[in-house]
Amino acid sequence: MLLLVAGVALGAGALLVPDRVEALYGDVKTSVQDTVQDVSGEVPTIRLGEEGDENVLDICDGSFFEMATYRDDNHILPVFAAHNNCGGDVILGWEVGTQIAIDGRPGLYEVVEIRNTGKTWVTTSELVGLQGELALQTCYYGVQEMRFVGLSPVPGS
Repeated sequence: MLLLVAGVALGAGALLVPDRVEALYGDVKTSVQDTVQDVSGEVPTIRLGEEGDENVLDICDGSFFEMATYRDDNHILPVFAAHNNCGGDVILGWEVGTQIAIDGRPGLYEVVEIRNTGKTWVTTSELVGLQGELALQTCYYGVQEMRFVGLSPVPGS
């Protein structure tokens, strides 16, 4: 009976305040991912995919795809993006100092900067000066914001 009541409440919430339910879902999912990561003791590993426009994001194979649309005259870092529901949400729980592995690249990388921006009416000028060798990007759940994470190789790793 309790599960039925919880299901009805969740369904009603999804209909009445979908953004809030999505944000709550994202918070819970990110917390679980972080806890599993902490318990396992292994660094997260991400995979970089091919270059393309926003359409490559819909491949949704867990890769972060290099976004050609972020290249401009401002000389920003290469940006690799993934939808939050396609594995991109792994970066939502990271903090400056988090170390990760990149599949196919030697050594570890470290988060050196995090920037949050709006999802609409934002230009690449928001990313000028982002520290690192490359950046990962995904969207938050339930809010109109994106997260950019600057990564640099960890010396000697």
